[in-house]
Amino acid sequence: MPLHLFDWIHLGALTAMLLAAMWHDTATRRIPNTLVVWGSLTALGLSLSPHGIGWGSALTGGMVGFLIFWVLYLLRTVGAGDVKLAGAVGLFTGHPDMFLVTFLILLAGGALSLVWALMTGQLGTTLLNLQTGLTQLWMNRQHGAVSEPQAFPVGKTRLPYALAIGIGTAFHVLNTWQSV
Repeated sequence: MPLHLFDWIHLGALTAMLLAAMWHDTATRRIPNTLVVWGSLTALGLSLSPHGIGWGSALTGGMVGFLIFWVLYLLRTVGAGDVKLAGAVGLFTGHPDMFLVTFLILLAGGALSLVWALMTGQLGTTLLNLQTGLTQLWMNRQHGAVSEPQAFPVGKTRLPYALAIGIGTAFHVLNTWQSV
């Protein structure tokens, strides 16, 4: 079944938002709020179209993305711009697709983190942090809180997570549209 003109507009708007966010995050380590607001408003407008996903699906998808990444923000693993960008992606993809998109984003983030750690010479620190964190989690699950949470060393250069959000979303879109 060929894609409708609306599908191309939808894909173009999502792609434009993600490419701009990826560029800004890589260049400045910030995702502009105006970009996320315009992307969100566009997604909501498209959701109301006769070919759109619907207001309810868009809002639920946006909340899924926002809330999951908000938890990651509280754990200091992503920035506030990433939280807002994930919410905007959810407005485009809707519910329940945003659960799969989030999973793909996290997979892309894990793979990119290893590549980033290799490129910046921080692989040893990254693997040590992972080992320490998993050991601490296991000990706390087995024996209750046995020690104060440890502060992990953070490298000077952090992964611009908009890259993972863009790549994970792209995998979902390509997979979804191949089956159409």
